[in-house]
Amino acid sequence: MKGKQEKIRQLGMNPSTASNRLNKQLLFSLGKRLDMQWCFHCAAEIEGVKDMSIEHKVPWMYSEDPAELFFNLDNIAFSHKSCNYGAARKEILAKDTNFK
Repeated sequence: MKGKQEKIRQLGMNPSTASNRLNKQLLFSLGKRLDMQWCFHCAAEIEGVKDMSIEHKVPWMYSEDPAELFFNLDNIAFSHKSCNYGAARKEILAKDTNFK
């Protein structure tokens, strides 16, 4: 436990939070180098790591093979957080209206 507390002290946050931030920064940096910083939904440039989200092009939940779709890298895209969350809300609303 002492080791984790020292990491928290030095990083100013939980080590797993720091690791997730580092991974996202790395993905954003590599995406820009590969010219992949374009939003899957609106096609505009994602200008900063704070606005980037990673999403599944085809929703994996409730699919015939959820694990396959979840881990399939061809099913992964970058998008603006607002575009990603907006699309998820529309999908939920569409499902809700189908049940009524």
